[in-house]
Amino acid sequence: MHRSVCHFVPAVLLCLTLPLALFADQPPTAAELAEQIDRQIRSFQQVVEVTPSRQASDEEYLRRVYLDLAGRIPTVAEAREFLRDKSPDKRAELAKQLVDSGAHARHMATFWRRTWIPQGDTQEFRNLPEEFETWLTLELSSGAKYDEIVRKMLTVEIQDSTQSRASENLADRPAPESFLTASLRQPANLAANTTRAFLGLNLDCAQCHDHPFSRWTQEQFWETAAFFVRPSAKEAVGVDQFQVVIPETSKVVSATLFVDGEISWPEKLSQDSGRDALAHWVADSRNPYFAKNAVNRMWAHYFGVGLVEPLDDISEDNIALQPEILETLADAFVKSDFDLKLISEAIVRTEAYQRTSRASAGEEEQVDRLHYARMPVRGMSGEQLYDSLRTAAGMPAVRADLNAASRGGRDDRFSSSFFVEDPAQAERSILQTLTLMNGETTAEAIDPKQSPLIKVLVDAPFLNNDQKIDTLFLATLGRNPEAEELEMFVAHLQQADSTGEALSQMMWVLLNSAEFNTNH
Repeated sequence: MHRSVCHFVPAVLLCLTLPLALFADQPPTAAELAEQIDRQIRSFQQVVEVTPSRQASDEEYLRRVYLDLAGRIPTVAEAREFLRDKSPDKRAELAKQLVDSGAHARHMATFWRRTWIPQGDTQEFRNLPEEFETWLTLELSSGAKYDEIVRKMLTVEIQDSTQSRASENLADRPAPESFLTASLRQPANLAANTTRAFLGLNLDCAQCHDHPFSRWTQEQFWETAAFFVRPSAKEAVGVDQFQVVIPETSKVVSATLFVDGEISWPEKLSQDSGRDALAHWVADSRNPYFAKNAVNRMWAHYFGVGLVEPLDDISEDNIALQPEILETLADAFVKSDFDLKLISEAIVRTEAYQRTSRASAGEEEQVDRLHYARMPVRGMSGEQLYDSLRTAAGMPAVRADLNAASRGGRDDRFSSSFFVEDPAQAERSILQTLTLMNGETTAEAIDPKQSPLIKVLVDAPFLNNDQKIDTLFLATLGRNPEAEELEMFVAHLQQADSTGEALSQMMWVLLNSAEFNTNH
């Protein structure tokens, strides 16, 4: 053996003889995680004898992944660039590009706010979302991990009106108190909302009495609520002060975990030590529910249905149809130190996510939702629809910056009127349909004098009628028109007295189509 090679042999042999356990805690790459999930889905489909549909076309995948990762449809330029790209790994590259984008951070800030603080969609708490989502967008953009964000939300120091909340630099401000405020800072509300939002447990079903169909007891509920009690500041705080009397009884219970485990109390206690101690346990990697709840909710975001349903019932009594996928995702989430981007990128790279939404012969809707034979059609959220309307019209992105003094506002009235509880089961109401057909947002998007897209198409002498229609379809539906569609639209354009009015009418038709209004 050549001497120069011999120098490397000991090191190589050492690596080969090291126990595999030393490498077991390394997180998988997005590609590795996606492949592992696909293997598990394929095995399950073979057992239940389900034949999956074909993979989605590039046009179908492009629109879907933009809506899910960026919260809007692609622009004409983005669509053309992707569709012209012939590289085999262009989907993986696009997924990586989107999860690293500011648009993804803003979109997921809305998703997590709605998950954690659904009260923000009510009239009573309508002022909470803006500040919280702005803060959360900055946290996600800076690479903050999921557990860090949750701890900040739960342990935020309660501010008074004279403290530094008015700082000009949003990044320097403490976490908003939105979660505490939405719970009215009441121990019972905080116990119920904390366990539901961050652990996926419907603990509040035991608030009034032991629930006949749940393992949780009334006593356990109030022991959890005791962590949120704030003892009087007039005397030294002790652990025994984090207590609460169960309503309509004389029984006093102390702050105690409702599962096996121990709370680490600090040596020096303060009024908020109970809340702080529980927050650190909630977001601990050893917590049996924390990671599973997060990845289950993310899976539901991308597929329209969770691995465990309902989403707030991750318990031993409610087993996932494919529990190995939930375990795989949760394990990867923990090993990656709660990297949200890894989970998002891996999911959209799976074969299951990339399947068409068009049914194959013999497929049933329920089988599709549970077995991932094809992608279910989902209703767009109000935010997705509003931003997609603006994108289609060639208007600038909403919330282009997050400076408090200059950031643009989202059309909250439009977004709230299209609130979707269950995207996979969403049906458009008559009021929503009329809003889209005749509302000011749509009117602005199709106005020949205001829509940048229509202005360009009218004034572009280098585009013939076929190319104008092609651009209109790419802008709205993310695809080229079929031959029959092209023929019909070109005929309408040729017969029109005004090119601008004809383009406006055709764009109205496309924006009000089911194809535009759904994520498919």
